Amino acid sequence: MQWLWLSRPSRVRAFSSTLWVDGATKGAALLEDVRARTCEDMQPALLQTVGQAGLATCLEMLAQLRYQRSTAVFSLEQADKSEASGPAAEGARGKQFRFSLPSAVQWRSSAAVSSTLQVTEQSSVQGVAKALAARVAELPHRAGPQAIAVHVDVRVARTVRWHRLLKAAYAIARVHEWQAEAQQKVTTGSNFDTAFPVPVHGASMSSYRFTNLLGATYRGGSLEFTPDGNVLLSPVGNRICGVDLVQGRTVTLEPENREDVAVLALTQDARLLLSIDVSGHALLINFVRCSILTRINFKGRVHSAKWSPDGKWLVVSHGRKTMLWRSPTVELGWQFVKDKVLASHHDDVVDYAWASNSQFFASCSKDGSVRVWSVRYMENFKPVALLEHRSPVRGVFFSDDLQYVYSMSRNGELVSAKYTLDEDVSPEDRGKPLYCLPGTWAIEAKASCQQPQYNKVTRCDFDGSLMAVGFSLGVLMLFEMPSLQALQTLSLGQEPLDAVRLGAKGDWLAVGSAGVGQLLVWEWRSETYVLKQQGHHWGVKCVAFSPGAVSMKRGKALASSEARPEERSTIGGRLLATGGYDGKVKLFNAQSGLCFVTFAEHTAPVNAVCFTPQGNAVVSASRDGSVRAFDLLRYRNFRTFASPDGLCQFSSVAVDSGGEIVAASSLGGKYAVYVWSLQTGNVLEVLTGHTSHVQSLHFSPSAQHPGQLVSASWDGTLNVWDLYAGTKGGAAEALQCSSSVLSVCFDPRGNDLCAASCLSGQILFWNVVSAQTVGSIDGLRDIQSGRQWHDMFAATNTRGIKPGAGLKKRKPTDGLNLNQHFNSVAYAKSGELLLASSQNSPYVTLYDTTAYTLMSRVTVTTNKSLSGVQPFLNSKFMTEAGVAVQQLDVSDSDADDTEVARQQEVRRKMNALPGVSVGEAKDAYTDKELHVWGVAFSADSQQFAVATTHGVFVYSQDAGMGTAGISGGIYGSESRFVPQMLTKAVSAPAVLKALDSGDCTRAMILALALNDYGLLRTVYQKVPVQSIELVVASIGSPLIPALLWFLSLELKPQTGTPHYQFHVLWISALIDLHFQTLLEMSSGRATPRTGSTLDAGNRADVAALCLQLLVELSQRHAAMSKIFDGNTYLLRFLGSMPDETPEASLETEAEVKAEVKKKKPKKANAPHQETVLKKKKKRRLNT
Repeated sequence: MQWLWLSRPSRVRAFSSTLWVDGATKGAALLEDVRARTCEDMQPALLQTVGQAGLATCLEMLAQLRYQRSTAVFSLEQADKSEASGPAAEGARGKQFRFSLPSAVQWRSSAAVSSTLQVTEQSSVQGVAKALAARVAELPHRAGPQAIAVHVDVRVARTVRWHRLLKAAYAIARVHEWQAEAQQKVTTGSNFDTAFPVPVHGASMSSYRFTNLLGATYRGGSLEFTPDGNVLLSPVGNRICGVDLVQGRTVTLEPENREDVAVLALTQDARLLLSIDVSGHALLINFVRCSILTRINFKGRVHSAKWSPDGKWLVVSHGRKTMLWRSPTVELGWQFVKDKVLASHHDDVVDYAWASNSQFFASCSKDGSVRVWSVRYMENFKPVALLEHRSPVRGVFFSDDLQYVYSMSRNGELVSAKYTLDEDVSPEDRGKPLYCLPGTWAIEAKASCQQPQYNKVTRCDFDGSLMAVGFSLGVLMLFEMPSLQALQTLSLGQEPLDAVRLGAKGDWLAVGSAGVGQLLVWEWRSETYVLKQQGHHWGVKCVAFSPGAVSMKRGKALASSEARPEERSTIGGRLLATGGYDGKVKLFNAQSGLCFVTFAEHTAPVNAVCFTPQGNAVVSASRDGSVRAFDLLRYRNFRTFASPDGLCQFSSVAVDSGGEIVAASSLGGKYAVYVWSLQTGNVLEVLTGHTSHVQSLHFSPSAQHPGQLVSASWDGTLNVWDLYAGTKGGAAEALQCSSSVLSVCFDPRGNDLCAASCLSGQILFWNVVSAQTVGSIDGLRDIQSGRQWHDMFAATNTRGIKPGAGLKKRKPTDGLNLNQHFNSVAYAKSGELLLASSQNSPYVTLYDTTAYTLMSRVTVTTNKSLSGVQPFLNSKFMTEAGVAVQQLDVSDSDADDTEVARQQEVRRKMNALPGVSVGEAKDAYTDKELHVWGVAFSADSQQFAVATTHGVFVYSQDAGMGTAGISGGIYGSESRFVPQMLTKAVSAPAVLKALDSGDCTRAMILALALNDYGLLRTVYQKVPVQSIELVVASIGSPLIPALLWFLSLELKPQTGTPHYQFHVLWISALIDLHFQTLLEMSSGRATPRTGSTLDAGNRADVAALCLQLLVELSQRHAAMSKIFDGNTYLLRFLGSMPDETPEASLETEAEVKAEVKKKKPKKANAPHQETVLKKKKKRRLNT
């Protein structure tokens, strides 16, 4: 770890020597010179840099410190003109470094440290600089040296992250520049506050991570089951989606491929996952940790890849060739090592099968041949080619005893080849592999699937005694092997089945169809669906989160045992409603990621959805001319609204804060806003005043103006309506904007502020009461839309500008794409963050609404298979005619079945209409375009969702507690090692030593500081019940967020332990002893109780952690209440049974045994003793 010191300029400065650093000085030599000058005394050396070369040399020396694991204490200051002398006096103004190389503890004792600020991985230079600026401004004016310690953790997870140190150094430089400018402005009489910025607490360091992808359709690729059969892996674009079939949840892994994923391969121990995209670029992923180990390019399309059962080998197809690779290991640096290349097939290899001993594998090809290979050279083994098929082979499989090799062809013909040993096998050869013994191959049997000639086999899978076969007409057949007797036949539509996989020892069958975008898991024994998920087929148009607050009556209903899990999730605002171009409204549980209800009443695309404030209904507006309200208790459409004239389509919908009024804006007709009563369905008012399409609506959350409605239109105005004013038709107050208004949203704090995004790329902030703009954001440079494949110039819009010694701009707008705008905005609950998205940009931006500055920008996807993702296109994909190769339809050339691919393309062209870019009638090219349609924040601001043409991307706030997000992992541990404090005393041996000595308090504190989930659980379970309050009372405020997060993980059924009462004791002790501390931390007040843990960049959201704990606690309580309710009736039944014994008093078993022993003979009393014991037990049970 490193300590950087930012000191207030004072009159007392002591330097041991001054070194002038220019470009001729090397970093290593400078380090040795500084070490020699500063190790003898405690005074630092002053390094005066000469230009940018000197600064680079100092940073190079900084890097040398990182690699040597050395400790340095230094600060970076702006050089004063009075002090500038020597070689740098004539040049540009340089930087001054103060370096000292003794230990940080010794240096800390010689300076008055006012406070400490931590720099993490997510810290930005701007954020750290703002926080430091505020700290320096608060330092008292004293003559002695005083400093602020900046704690930079550079050794995390065995990696050297010295770029954090560079961030802190640049931040200190930024602060000193601000100080110099502030001093200059004070001298000239300017305002000091404008030159010296103050950090914005609570919103300056918000960091969000990708957690899930919802509503995306299955678009092809192989499926994989985990070895236990509980998790199904499927490709979703360039990511991988894992469905936990036992726990009932889905998680999308964070690693991204370059293009759409085509092949998945998982090892038998579920440690390594290989993900290969359509162009042959692959990722090797640690499946337990969901982290990328290495990348490799196979330089060609890969049709199949399989790991050996022992995990030591990987076989990959490369056209007609077969590549055998050694499995990456730690010793090899997780690098692939090619062992051999085999080439004997005359067409593309489509599938592989490994023998159970990992010594042989079989390959099948489109040329109709099946070949058996050995991994290593073996004596007496001869490679075999089976040439019995007349059509391309779809799959090949080994039997368990390796005597049979089964192969299925495209025309539905199954061939069984048997290896028979010769009779003269010597006893010495019995220990050799089977295929190395003398024997012959022979065709044992042939069978047919008995399907029509035009119904071809697309995929098949084998699992010991069962074979599943998928056909091109959507038929799935299950056969018993080796007789090929049909067990079941299932019709799944008319589209071909692109993936078939058997799992859970043959009990579950996973099927994927890209034509209908459906993924399902079928349990063939009970003939039931384990999973049946289908996303929005042509993209998601709108998205909305459920409100976090619920009424008292509904809160009791949600906490009851009869409530469904998706209903109980509304306590934390975890319901997600989506509307798509297919006319469907889907409800997702944001925690589990599964869709639990679909409303299909609309007949046209759904443009907007919203929840009622009570959270008991969802309202949707569609282009079919109707607004529908759906009940979330009975899951039915209980109200349908329509315009009186029926001549318009609806673009937006809003519900007032009381949940009684529904307003919807129209795209045609009178350009009016229609207002209905949610209770009766009658039209209350028709608000007219706009002269063009009304694009967006929003009700004011202010309690002083409950009926205030703002409508945004293409005519460039914001109309403010007061529905409760009593004037029929409403008297609108028009707010004139710079251009057409596309989206509007109110500040949730109820301060009468609203944000409106305009067609000019600006976001205007209006006070609707005073009718004045209070701020604006120019987001043209933040949008950065991607370049479409058919665009003739780059997305940076640099045409007409000749490069050379930089871009010579005549106007500020040169090189800036003016055809960009934000089409959707959403406020966070705190009102300090504003989320904005653009239709043609792969980025979403977060703005600080206090300073009107850019906080961060999140990349939605980097999938190169989509048009509009990259700002620059690669010229190698450009044809001679000037058309990108992605625009050409070459899908049938790489398809496994050319005939089926051509039939699909013919049907698509028949449905496509010219000029249509969205919905069902769009062509194949526009289907690959990426568009972002809407954004929404959750009720607690811990999540936000982005609605795109390829699903809903959900991002969760990274609380820094060591987990990947709310969803977590799906296999193995779901925690990451993110220590809260890392010192020499905080280590795993120190925790175990304190635990062995019986000091549970010290062990718990050290475990929370280390924040290792496994070690923390070990200490947690060994704390005695009577010592819980003592341990909780000893935990300080910096570690309370880590304890809250750990308790929420322990309450989860998939990760925690079943000791419910033990968890409740910890939670009750935490609330009783630290209730006031939690209130102060959630409010953001820095008090002596909370200490310095409430920095803008490092303070955890305690309110969100408490809410997450409440959700997990209520769900666990509801699950247990259901069991207790069932046991109540059982106890009542047992208690109602008649009591045959006349005694009314209760006796213990010891008393009964003593009474029986007094009687003689003992042998005769044995049956009597058992009878008495049974009666006594029965009496106690009745009681």
